[in-house]
Amino acid sequence: MWWAGETSQKTQGAEITREVLDDFMDEFHEAHQQCESMLMELERHPDNQELLNSLFRAVHTVKGNLSYVRMNEFMPLLQSLEDVLDDIRKDHMAFDDTLSDVVLLAMDAIHRLVLSRVNNTPPPMSKNRFDEICKAIHAIVANPVPGSNVPILRAIHLLDPETKLDERPIKALDAENKAADETGRWLRKFDIPLDADLGFFRNLGKALENRSSYWQGRTERILKLALTMNEQAGSPVDPAQLATAVFVHDIGMAFLPLEMLHKTDAYNEEERRLVNAHPGLAREMLSRMARWQTAAEIVGQHHERSDGSGYPQGLKETDICDGAKILGIAESFDARTCARAHRSVTKRPFIRAVLEINNCSGQLFPERWVDVFNEAVRVLQEAQESA
Repeated sequence: MWWAGETSQKTQGAEITREVLDDFMDEFHEAHQQCESMLMELERHPDNQELLNSLFRAVHTVKGNLSYVRMNEFMPLLQSLEDVLDDIRKDHMAFDDTLSDVVLLAMDAIHRLVLSRVNNTPPPMSKNRFDEICKAIHAIVANPVPGSNVPILRAIHLLDPETKLDERPIKALDAENKAADETGRWLRKFDIPLDADLGFFRNLGKALENRSSYWQGRTERILKLALTMNEQAGSPVDPAQLATAVFVHDIGMAFLPLEMLHKTDAYNEEERRLVNAHPGLAREMLSRMARWQTAAEIVGQHHERSDGSGYPQGLKETDICDGAKILGIAESFDARTCARAHRSVTKRPFIRAVLEINNCSGQLFPERWVDVFNEAVRVLQEAQESA
């Protein structure tokens, strides 16, 4: 009657007495009701840290009690809820009504599963669906960037299929979910605060990619390489500032005509002037925000080169900030490995692109940062091969 491989309380070691089971059910019902009340209160006061802590403890208590009565098969769902609530407590994402719905529906699912198990009636869902729900809630933690609620909507839909989502097909939701998860995973890997600003900048980067078919996926590729280079060098640049610079560094390019972006011939003098001005737009945008002055400097200088041949100011190596040196190499490498119509360089095989960056060592790019680039590429390649 129950999931294959799951056994009753009577066969898992010593029998769970009726008295113990009754005590568990009393506490379980009380905790379930407390969670519902706290969720309603949190919707009115989403920044109440005491309420968040109490809700986390209530979910943790239910998980512990399930272990005590040997219903361990339900614990992954509660663990995924704990992970979400813990991220909210750490300000990695903000509590809102959609997250409240996830917790409420998940606790209701646990409630129905427990009642069914205790009464030995058919389970309210299959094991496959249970596993899919756990995976969907985990995806919320993997991508807690404000402005991207696709994982949350997916979890709600699985918990309550009758819920009306937007009109996009689930397949499209899954595709967006996967892309968002990957970027979120890299931000979390480098302990970058996932707040409203980062969510906004990330969405700007995504909008920029949609401007041209040649730009799809470039933000994530550059982000991975830039953050890894910074880490290999001992993190001289604040990772959040560097990530922000990656997200918005080419926002000025989005305002150029598509026919110019997709032009395969050399730019004329006026077109070159427009292209050379694009770092200034991103710099000006970020400079208006006191928190992102370092990112503003990075985007303003990311096309400067060690020998002074870059733009817009013609700075030399000693005057270029480390973040701009990192971003300059990362973007240049990506341009060589992925086709882009507006670039003068052509798409190269991976190893050839690495060699071309090394050939620019001491000229366009600082020798030190080319060495760091080589190490970062090795680390990323090894990680990809072992995945």
